[in-house]
Amino acid sequence: MKTMKKRKMILEGSMYKVIILLSLPIMLTNLIQTMYNLTDTYFLSKLGAVEVASMTLAWPVVFLQLALGVGIGIAGTTLISQNIGANKIDEAKKIAGQLVVFGMGFSILLGISGVISTPYILKIMGATGSIYDNAYIYLILIVGGAPLMYASFIYSAIKQGEGDTVSPMILSLISVTINIILDPIFIFYLDLGIKGAALATLLARAIMLFYVVYQLFIRDTPMRLRLKNLKPEFNYIKEITRLGIPASIGQATIAMGFVVLNSFVNTYGELTLAAFGIGNRINGLIVMPAMGIGGAVSSIVGQNIGNNNIKRVKECVFKSSILGAIFSVIGSTIFGLWGSNIVRFFSTNKDIIYLGNEYLKYISLSLIGLAILPIITGALQGVGQTKKAMYLSMSRLWVFRLPALLILPYFIGKTEKVIWYAMASSNIVAMLVAIYFYKRSKFKSLILDPEKNIINQNIKIGVEKEFKKNKN
Repeated sequence: MKTMKKRKMILEGSMYKVIILLSLPIMLTNLIQTMYNLTDTYFLSKLGAVEVASMTLAWPVVFLQLALGVGIGIAGTTLISQNIGANKIDEAKKIAGQLVVFGMGFSILLGISGVISTPYILKIMGATGSIYDNAYIYLILIVGGAPLMYASFIYSAIKQGEGDTVSPMILSLISVTINIILDPIFIFYLDLGIKGAALATLLARAIMLFYVVYQLFIRDTPMRLRLKNLKPEFNYIKEITRLGIPASIGQATIAMGFVVLNSFVNTYGELTLAAFGIGNRINGLIVMPAMGIGGAVSSIVGQNIGNNNIKRVKECVFKSSILGAIFSVIGSTIFGLWGSNIVRFFSTNKDIIYLGNEYLKYISLSLIGLAILPIITGALQGVGQTKKAMYLSMSRLWVFRLPALLILPYFIGKTEKVIWYAMASSNIVAMLVAIYFYKRSKFKSLILDPEKNIINQNIKIGVEKEFKKNKN
């Protein structure tokens, strides 16, 4: 579907149809990404609990790097979608070009700093022995390959801004398929263990870089980029940074929160840490539909706010929340009936199966929170209110979850249930806070606000110059 046809559908089509058509590819993309995570977990679990625990401990550090890229992507999607909604395709292309320049430059610096800081981060997290050795090898390779990771972020952000959620799905499908093929070869055949899992990921991402370059610079589309679009224009970069920094901070605080959380879980032993890691990946699979809807909401809201249609923005959030709630009920039922069977697929250890099943039953009580939160966050990001989205991301972990982890042991003792209670309760409270934020928000287009939009500032300056010229 061409860019302008998608724009017409997003601005005028049946809302449920628009939500489903845009969110389904995102759901499939998330499913594919989760399958990548589960594939690594599955193959490494065949080596032992240490390897699974090592990757679980390392994941928040990878997520921190990922989070910073997501923030940049959110800024790009917001600006591109609002400009397309306002029918300013040339401006959307300029922003896309600057997103490429800024994102790739930032990823190179991030990769270098990540390699240098990895040993210190692992020591802070309390990693020792075999877990430290495995996590170190995995992290050095993954964080050092940040530019390969960021290339796909930038591509997905540009395409989602256009309302194209299918192309990022295709990218993920090809990449994960390659990774699934390479994983057993590198891990078992070449006997590289957890190092093989990291190398397989890097090689798959390197191959996908060619696909990204073709899609953005060679394929003939209305948003095809030229080399001139890559010439740095600091006004655009400043706007991307202004919106991206709060989004990045919000995502980064989640990653840092999980670093602290995993450090806390690690004190309960490697079996609990392994069960927690497996449970989180399974939970990620179940909440995927809601996450997909949240991603679609950002694009839909962005284009409609660019078109100054506030009523349709609210319709999108309301109907998306209904769909999210339905998926949460289905997920809770699945965890309640088949939780232990699902965990058993990833581990044969009886203790891990028991702990993983127990975690899934507790977290199922809060799936409604995990469904509504990304939808409201997506709406706030779509209108450019990335600071509010940041506050929501920060509060769920740092205000509600982590304090609960410290307080609950005084009431119920030092048991793994402390972790389960804290996870579930923080999701519900964060959802209620998100609803409060949304109800008090006044949505306003960045494109239509001459004080906040650099494009309109340029137009305003040009009009003033022309007026003075005619007057003279």
